[in-house]
Amino acid sequence: MSNFISHVASIVSPDWATLAVVAVLCGIAAYVVKEYLAHPPMIVFVYPVMIFFALATYYLFAATEQFNPKKIDQWLMWTILGSISGTVIGIVAISLLAALREKFGHRRTPPPPPKPTRVAR
Repeated sequence: MSNFISHVASIVSPDWATLAVVAVLCGIAAYVVKEYLAHPPMIVFVYPVMIFFALATYYLFAATEQFNPKKIDQWLMWTILGSISGTVIGIVAISLLAALREKFGHRRTPPPPPKPTRVAR
């Protein structure tokens, strides 16, 4: 359990520069995705999911030593790649949750058809 907690702690505690790049890129993606949501204010719940998956993807790249974080060009490239992949994974996760909610959620019965009006002659 301590191993899991140390990984989670590392995922949610990146440096400020990484967090700023991830937040800006996910913010731009959230602004674009907002237009395609059935209820646009729901982006408030989608944005943190995209941030979490972007940070988790970046941590995966950093933990497997895919790049040298001391070189700014490699760090920026892999941070952008982590943000893009995390955003895509976050959008897919939210879409799957919405599809499951529609499939298994509470279905309302449609309202009864209106009664015809009688016209007095």
